[in-house]
Amino acid sequence: MKNIKQLFRKNPNLLENKEVQELIEYTQQLEGQVLEKKVEDNYDKEHMLKSMLSDILSSCIEYEENKILEERYPELYKKVDADSLVRNLMDYIISMNAKNNLRL
Repeated sequence: MKNIKQLFRKNPNLLENKEVQELIEYTQQLEGQVLEKKVEDNYDKEHMLKSMLSDILSSCIEYEENKILEERYPELYKKVDADSLVRNLMDYIISMNAKNNLRL
């Protein structure tokens, strides 16, 4: 992207024009808004991905804990079905991807 001085290097006297100065100020405001929006979008997606990873990690930890308890006390705990766990995690990731446009 060219800066203002580069744009007016052939006609620097145009920079003194009131309308050109207003246009420059307006352009700078728009650039600031675009930058803020990009930062905001990145933060939202980063926050969403961190939340998803946290949920997935929690599910994996819970699976491991249940597996240990099932081995210790087979009469009290049902065997944990790893296939359904994986299916549920995949469904969760796919639905969060669709809801939040994460482009995974």
